[in-house]
Amino acid sequence: MRGRVRSRSEPGRHGDRQTRKSPLVHAVTLGCPKNRVDTEVMLGDLLGHGYALAARPEDADVVLVNTCGFLAEARSESLDVLRDAARRMRPGARLVASGCMTERFRDAIESEVPEVDLITGVRDLLRLRGLLDGEDRRVPAWPTSAHPRLLTTPARSAYLKVADGCSRRCAFCIIPRLRGRQRSRPPDDVVAEARALAASDVREVVLVAQDLTHYGRDLPGRPDLASLVDRIALEAPDLRWIRLMYLYPRDLSDRLLEVIASRPNVLPYLDLPVQHADDRVLRAMRRGTTRAGLERLIERVRARLPRVVLRTTYLVGFPGESDDAFETLVSFARRMRFEMAGVFQFSPEPGAVAASLPDPVPARVARQRRRRLERVLAEVARGQRAALVGQVHEALVTGSGRGGTGRGRLWFQAPEVDGEVRIQGCDLEPGAFVQVRITGLAGSDFEAEVVPPDNRTRAPE
Repeated sequence: MRGRVRSRSEPGRHGDRQTRKSPLVHAVTLGCPKNRVDTEVMLGDLLGHGYALAARPEDADVVLVNTCGFLAEARSESLDVLRDAARRMRPGARLVASGCMTERFRDAIESEVPEVDLITGVRDLLRLRGLLDGEDRRVPAWPTSAHPRLLTTPARSAYLKVADGCSRRCAFCIIPRLRGRQRSRPPDDVVAEARALAASDVREVVLVAQDLTHYGRDLPGRPDLASLVDRIALEAPDLRWIRLMYLYPRDLSDRLLEVIASRPNVLPYLDLPVQHADDRVLRAMRRGTTRAGLERLIERVRARLPRVVLRTTYLVGFPGESDDAFETLVSFARRMRFEMAGVFQFSPEPGAVAASLPDPVPARVARQRRRRLERVLAEVARGQRAALVGQVHEALVTGSGRGGTGRGRLWFQAPEVDGEVRIQGCDLEPGAFVQVRITGLAGSDFEAEVVPPDNRTRAPE
């Protein structure tokens, strides 16, 4: 795994005990970006205290698998990765399972992969090193900006986790059971990490949490997301792109929209997982929203931020979802025309309220609905993307190819989920920003060309 060791508060410092004889650690992260940050914290602590990275599990003294327990499919993948690591490890190496799955599905790990030597939870990020060394030291349960972190994201980009856990009670979700109630980081600590990331040459930060909109409500004085984003934009001005992910729709404030509109380094890109649009299904989901309310919200966002790009997530096959309810969702998706959207198929997760609800949707029907909605969303996305051809936008170069072709992401493409852009005439190193003109589409990706400085026009407002 590649990365850079950077302290959250003092970027660029490395542990002074690292030598060629250092124990080697190899890490695999499964699941969401929040999990990635947790892995980066564990690796930062290990590398800052004498460990070194191994590129392959075969070479490692410790193999760390940070599991995901959100869905049955994710848990199955976690077990498969653990089994694969156990097969590939050399004799005497230690296999560690950490992360969400360990919180409520420890028994499955122990029975399915008996080769696992150590199981740690989401509050054990800074305990791991002591446990590996045979010393269960007293350490903080939650890392701060003072703890080192190994960045594993591409050059100049990083996730910034501002809270952990969730205090909502959506009927389909077990995150509160895996992660606990929301624990927001103090604003000063988040801003300190943002400044440290900027000082270490990061230029894009993606603010993440299980529920970003609820940030600060559990803290003294109840600081809100709008004030936090405003501080980051002002106090870490070298951050060129500040992106917001996982915004619960119900509590999106006008003040946050005002901050996005007024701060040029806060991108008008919002991830708003609406899940559904039928009022009866939304009530059963415990979302606290209605179709009319969602439509008003989207209209309000687009009116205040004319250049906004919206991403969402839909959930199909929820218990009680009738044919009419699904058609309501399809109609909503066509009308709202989110620029980016994904679809999940409901699965009854152990401990979730929805697992015991009546009127389950047959899996075959749920699959058919997912596929049909995906076709509708693909049609919408093609129209949205086609309208961008000919426009000039800023891109971040993420890689280089043959014949002067670069790879990158446009400002409205979030890392890992929104595709990429292939840039003709680009010989810039990864991490550079460049203005490009979109020339065509390639599936869910874009084709573009570098625009000379004297031939640039702004994208339409």
